[in-house]
Amino acid sequence: MQHIFIINPKAGKSDATKMISKTVHQLFMDKEIEGTYRIERTLSPEDTQRIARKYAQSGENVILYACGGDGTLNDVLNGCMGYDNVVLAHLPIGTGNDFIKFFGPNAKKDFMHLKKLMNGQICDVDVIKVNDHYSINIANIGLDAMIAFNANKFKRIPFVKGKGAYQISLAYSFFTSLRHHMRIIVDGIEEKESCFSFVVCANASYYGGSYCAAPYANIQDGYMEVVLIPKVSRLKILQLMKIYEQGKHLDGTHNDIVHYYKAKKVEIYAEKPLAVCLEGEEVVLHNPIIEIADKKIKMLIPDKYVSNGQIIQND
Repeated sequence: MQHIFIINPKAGKSDATKMISKTVHQLFMDKEIEGTYRIERTLSPEDTQRIARKYAQSGENVILYACGGDGTLNDVLNGCMGYDNVVLAHLPIGTGNDFIKFFGPNAKKDFMHLKKLMNGQICDVDVIKVNDHYSINIANIGLDAMIAFNANKFKRIPFVKGKGAYQISLAYSFFTSLRHHMRIIVDGIEEKESCFSFVVCANASYYGGSYCAAPYANIQDGYMEVVLIPKVSRLKILQLMKIYEQGKHLDGTHNDIVHYYKAKKVEIYAEKPLAVCLEGEEVVLHNPIIEIADKKIKMLIPDKYVSNGQIIQND
């Protein structure tokens, strides 16, 4: 088995290439892990996908470790999706690391423990397909997508990282248009509303640094959690944000403004191309179809979060 560490040197507060390389080298020197390894330092999202695709297409059995944040994880996924010889793993050294939060509040330290991760179990995990793109976490359109796009800009400001960038972006984006005209069909049933502030299709639970959009998510059940919020006032959004962050928007007391589905396919039609957010990255698509992919991805998970092949969450 080949272990390929694809490292994003821009992830997190500082370049972790030396730290990861040293730890990996020591594990193999001490014969803690079987097989061979290689370190790949990526230069861009496109380069990350290229590297992942290169090893996927080699035909050799490989574990691809996405060493970075959610964006790096998604880029590696998009480079290797569909290849049976590949197992995906994630070393969450980014600032947000939203996907990992699905496993529990302390999951990051377990995924960062390389020996535990490399000796973990391989599980089948659902993937969302958005036209020709893939997402392992959440695909979203609307105000929250604008917040994510603008947060990437604010992260370039010194000392502004992770949740802080999202908070600044929230205030900034709040004064953009909150209404997006679109026709939405969920598993063949058309939504009565035609104007939306939020459209969220979730495989896992968290995005935006700390917002629990899909508290009932299960990344192995073959369904997405779909949360739709029709056009609402700015005041209503402000009132909803803390509830939304805590994942309490689906407690049944907000059904007048929060539409919730478990679904396999969401079709979205609009006059103009829509900006879709995939792990913080903007993809502009005409009439996006968001659905559970036919194939799952094999993923390496620390033992603590697996029981009989099923992923379990730890509070």
